[in-house]
Amino acid sequence: MLLRSLLVLALVAPLTALLLPAQAEAQVDLDALRQATRDNRRDGDAHTRLGLALLRAGQYREAERVLKTAARLHDESIESLYDVARVAFAREDYRRSRGACRALERKYRGQSLTHVCRARAFLVWNRSGRAFEELEAATAAGGDHFEAHVALGDAYRLRAQVSEAEQAYRRAIALNDQRPEPHFGLGLLYSNARREADATRAFRAALQRDGDDPEILVELGTLLEGDEARRLLRRAVAGRPDMARAQTALGELELAAGETEAAKTAFEAALEANARDATALAGLGEIAIRAGDHDEAMARFNAALEVVPNNPHVVFLIGQLHEAKDEHREAYDQYRRAAAMAPNEPEALLAAASLALEQNRDVLATGFLDSLLRNHENLAAGLALYGDAMKARGDRAQARTYYQRALRGEGPLDRPAVERKLREVSAQQRRGNGVQNATRR
Repeated sequence: MLLRSLLVLALVAPLTALLLPAQAEAQVDLDALRQATRDNRRDGDAHTRLGLALLRAGQYREAERVLKTAARLHDESIESLYDVARVAFAREDYRRSRGACRALERKYRGQSLTHVCRARAFLVWNRSGRAFEELEAATAAGGDHFEAHVALGDAYRLRAQVSEAEQAYRRAIALNDQRPEPHFGLGLLYSNARREADATRAFRAALQRDGDDPEILVELGTLLEGDEARRLLRRAVAGRPDMARAQTALGELELAAGETEAAKTAFEAALEANARDATALAGLGEIAIRAGDHDEAMARFNAALEVVPNNPHVVFLIGQLHEAKDEHREAYDQYRRAAAMAPNEPEALLAAASLALEQNRDVLATGFLDSLLRNHENLAAGLALYGDAMKARGDRAQARTYYQRALRGEGPLDRPAVERKLREVSAQQRRGNGVQNATRR
């Protein structure tokens, strides 16, 4: 968001300074694991380690091949066959999942992990009722099983049954606290329930147990802000360059921090993974505005609207484009439209009020700000702009009040600038009071 980027003050090193070493490290890890399997061709554990690392990196075809080799070397143990099925689960492919589970059914029919495998396949198909049936059978067959409790937690999570999911995940943690999966499941559960502090703690716990898993990195990175969020997302895309969501989230953070080239790289990578990523298209359009390439910006925004019609953020950015072209009436129209589409988002009304103040239209600005503060009464940026409007009217007392409220408000704020304005209007008010007192005497 352009307005948000103007309010973000922290600067960090460019993407290339941190991303390339991480990419190299991730590649070295896989190469080392591949070499280990070549050096120990009969070592099933070496193949399992490589296969699971490839799975985490999203290299599904090679992961499946290596894990099938590991299963043969492990005499098709139930655990090794289940590892092969994990690839199909990760691909969210029900047909492949059921096929992989049949290998367990042929050799281990009735065992707990076989039922867990079938439950996982049904969860891929979004059939939680069938999954619960299999998990009940798994419990009856094998009692307490880590994988069964994780799957049970996931099934309850998909039904938004928070307390039941918590109980299942907690039991899995009690059985094996060193595995990241139940902590990750809790993070997803709390994130869906908008319990962000709890979600952050759970994802951090998962990351402590597996610091390289891109899925964990992107979930935690999208919850956080600033430098730490970017570091996490950079690690995520280093491990999974094809993860569009991670690339898009990273691009937004880079753009907000003014790292335009890094943002462009991330957005383009997102589009390579998903050509219909509306957020990445909008991000590239925003970059084009900054570069003064208005035709390119409009083309990107039109492409984004083809994917998600009536996207309020894209409409807001079209308003920014009109403002950059000094087409003020059109800019106001788009800002009003964006605000009507997303009344809980402040960016459009903030931008409209800022433009009105630049044009010395303080009445129009306060109209936008009155609408804004009805939904965001404590938004620091809005209160600061209201102070600017009062200052423009010569109402120093009101300006002082709004600046003071802004400094106590919520959200991004250029605090040094507001403090300077507060000192200025306070001094002007004191001088005015002094003149009035002298006149009375």
